[in-house]
Amino acid sequence: MSQENVEVVRRWLDAWVEWFGSGRDPDQFDQLADRYMAPNVVYEEDPVWPDAGVFRGRDAVSRRFIEYIDLVHVEGTSAGEVIDAGDLVLAKIRIEMLGAGAGEAVEFLWTYTVRVEDSQVTHFRAWYDPGEALEAAGLRE
Repeated sequence: MSQENVEVVRRWLDAWVEWFGSGRDPDQFDQLADRYMAPNVVYEEDPVWPDAGVFRGRDAVSRRFIEYIDLVHVEGTSAGEVIDAGDLVLAKIRIEMLGAGAGEAVEFLWTYTVRVEDSQVTHFRAWYDPGEALEAAGLRE
């Protein structure tokens, strides 16, 4: 079952990256959310994120990701590793955001712990520190 979950997360991550690289149409993101996320999905932002929150339900999660476009001026994304962690899947994504001042893109590696049930994402949490994500997934002590 966990390999199947890894494949679900890989397809979801690839679709997410493709959406950020395209016209970023909110309706297309809603379709992506319908395909990969359970109706009661929960998304938790890392507490280091300013005004970090917890978003419950597909609509709330979709709205939050659409807000990111203007909030952090996402310039580009690229999918990274997707790792089986037993009950969870670890997913890494590089996100380029427009930097303050000079306007140069700044690159961040975000890691997500993802729970999949019945081939849909039911819970995911963003981690700024990849080591903390590994520890949360039980892959590092």
